[in-house]
Amino acid sequence: MGTKARGAWTVGLGSLLATSIALGQTAQGASTSNDTAAAQAAPNASATPDAQADQSASSNAASLAQGSGTAGGTVAGTASATSAGAGDASTVALNPVVVTGSRASAQRQRDSATPIQVITAQDLAATGQGNLLDALKTVVPSLTTPAVGYDAGALSRTFQLRGLGPGETLVLVNGKRRHLSATLYADEDPSQGANAVDLDLIPLSLIDHVEVLLGSAAAQYGSDAIAGVVNIVLKKQSEGTTISTTGGGYFDGGGATGQFDLTHGMALGDDGFLTLSAGYRHHSASDRSGASGGPEPAQVQGDPQTNLFTFGYNLEKPLNDDVTLYSFATVADRTVRAYENYRSPSYIAENLPGLEAIYPNGFSPIEHSHETDYSVTVGVRGTTESHWDWDLSTTYGRDVINLQNLNTANYSLLTDTGSTPTSFDVGGYTSSELTTNLDFKRAFSLPFWSSPVNVAVGFEHRYETFSLNPGDPGSYYESGAVAFPGYLPTDASDAHRNSVAAYTDVSTHILPAWQIDGAIRAEDYQSLGATLDGTVSTRYDFGSAFGIRGSAGTGTHAPTLVQENYSATNVTTGGAMIQIPLNSAGARILGAPSLKDETSRQFSFGFVAEPVAGLHLNVDAYQIDIDNRIVDSGDISGTLAAQAIAANGTIVPADAIANTYAQFFTNGANTRTRGIDASLDYKSDFGSYGTVAWNLNANYNRTTIRSVNTPASLQAAGVALLDAIQVSNLTTATPRIVVSGSGAYTLGPWRVTLRETYYGKSSQTQWATDYSGYYADNINPAFITDLDVAFKITKNTTIAIGANNLFNKYPTETNPNARSNFDLYPHLSPFGINGGYYYARLTVSI
Repeated sequence: MGTKARGAWTVGLGSLLATSIALGQTAQGASTSNDTAAAQAAPNASATPDAQADQSASSNAASLAQGSGTAGGTVAGTASATSAGAGDASTVALNPVVVTGSRASAQRQRDSATPIQVITAQDLAATGQGNLLDALKTVVPSLTTPAVGYDAGALSRTFQLRGLGPGETLVLVNGKRRHLSATLYADEDPSQGANAVDLDLIPLSLIDHVEVLLGSAAAQYGSDAIAGVVNIVLKKQSEGTTISTTGGGYFDGGGATGQFDLTHGMALGDDGFLTLSAGYRHHSASDRSGASGGPEPAQVQGDPQTNLFTFGYNLEKPLNDDVTLYSFATVADRTVRAYENYRSPSYIAENLPGLEAIYPNGFSPIEHSHETDYSVTVGVRGTTESHWDWDLSTTYGRDVINLQNLNTANYSLLTDTGSTPTSFDVGGYTSSELTTNLDFKRAFSLPFWSSPVNVAVGFEHRYETFSLNPGDPGSYYESGAVAFPGYLPTDASDAHRNSVAAYTDVSTHILPAWQIDGAIRAEDYQSLGATLDGTVSTRYDFGSAFGIRGSAGTGTHAPTLVQENYSATNVTTGGAMIQIPLNSAGARILGAPSLKDETSRQFSFGFVAEPVAGLHLNVDAYQIDIDNRIVDSGDISGTLAAQAIAANGTIVPADAIANTYAQFFTNGANTRTRGIDASLDYKSDFGSYGTVAWNLNANYNRTTIRSVNTPASLQAAGVALLDAIQVSNLTTATPRIVVSGSGAYTLGPWRVTLRETYYGKSSQTQWATDYSGYYADNINPAFITDLDVAFKITKNTTIAIGANNLFNKYPTETNPNARSNFDLYPHLSPFGINGGYYYARLTVSI
């Protein structure tokens, strides 16, 4: 941890402790509010996704709001109520209490003025996926992710909500802002230019449920909450141990996976709990590349090999009748190996003569990363004598990534010195965030008013850092290491900034059937200036069977430090792409302006209905306009690009000079996204023949480009800011329609979950193999079937077998005229490129 980060961390903790002592003293002798009483209910017993699923459902319902939550607007880990019986749990699971979307306590999912999807631990387990991102993608149609990434994108995956960029979704853990990954995705696809939260690093076994708010909520939650909010709520387990082990692999080879997870709960006295989680996951590489044309196979397209260790905890302990201490943390250590493009013997003879002595059969360079990621939150909350609930917390998150290029060579070193290493340290990234929140909330009862008026105010300070470290000298000498040249000393950066924010939130019922929520948030990022966002949402129920709801608001997404300071050289066979860092000499030649905030305007309208008892239907239409959307520029070539690349200190390999391009991040596009979210659920009870929980969720979205903001220098040079590839990334590269329907059948010890997902057509434009033009890669519509069959052998032991993509479907093959990187299948396929994955799982609770 650097000196600046240590100092900020110390100041944050000092402020937290001093304020908590003062508030605690103020609270002595105060009467406890109803919310506090709810939060002090006894922690629940151990719950497992398979063996004790009903208890997990009950825990969801007991996540009641105590205190004001956070500047993000949700409530950090409160103690759960004692587990209900199986029958009660089933009822609660269909309409759980949610803490996302409103600071009012004890709001049910179906009573929300904005659409919220709740995914339980049991739902996550039944997907058969071993990580949170793939599990969510399976059950949330609004959330999509590409099949595979390239370069740094293969090492840390991203996701999109409602077809918008990864940076436009806010992720919370127990209501606290999660730090961003240090990795930025630089290759050309819809995630280009984004460094988002890495969901894979959050222990899946520690998660109680996930709440996905679909809609712009930046006025409530702060920067980034334009597409929506993902709030991950951790387990509150006070006893018991759960052990789960899973193994599986792809039908056509590769992807062999072994996973072990352990969760343990313990009581802290009579009123507290500590939940611990640890896990390990190994996933071997898969290969779905096209023919290499050489003696060794191309292995660039497929899953990378991954080893992931995770640890986490969630803790809560009342210090006295009025003050409660809470803390939670996650730690992850991950290594990833991903193949680069194959260099055949003929390619070596033509472009790298002399390397055949080292690699007579050709070679595939390997990009290797070692990542250490952790996040720790410490907080206290309580109630003052004047009945204000307060919550003070500090969260520190840090992500450190070190990169290597293996099985490679530096051709310039070989020709100049007669020898070359075959592996290099090419550099690394480090990012951190230190966030301190102070929040207050109180419900006021007013005469002649139908319900209490909930008022919340809060303050937030955040300190962010990002550094990019250069590689070892051999990695960037002259042309640099083949496939991934090391970062240059001129690429290095050490950036930091502060931001402060304040918000006010008011919610009430004007009439018993008319709910209204409103929020205003002011935020000031160092060097970017201040913003003011507001939102209002409302709902009117015409009875128990039908209601309408709508919202309108503005939002902001501040450019990240990574976007402002990132530089990279991506080299393939016969071409290179240079990412020019902003505020550099190269950027000034290109006329690249400094980044500014993205701003958004959002409107939604929908209805909720229960046409027959137990059948629940929600439909919401929305429009999101984003101005100054941050994109990577189109490919800039010619004299202007050559001058900028030279000013950046980059030397391009000889075989790539003819097809070398420069890019920079800019606020280049104004877009409009229109869509519809819909959900339907019903529970069929067949008595002694079992029950079926039916769920249908769907999303339609379409993004168009309203206008393009081309810098004056590029206009003068006749260079288009957005090329055909960038346009397709914004408008057609993700499916416009995704529909997911499932039925979970339960009979005695059996639980069978069958899911059918429809992915509509998507298309991405790609360079032709010889870079002479563009071709479209189309991904045709597809139905994908998933199956999970679980059987409870004993009260505490459950086995399960299942399949993701049961019928082993593959996407349409890539256009043969645009297959320069051995890509046999489109890497943006929303349902993967590996075919069917089959697994077995054993879960034991003690």
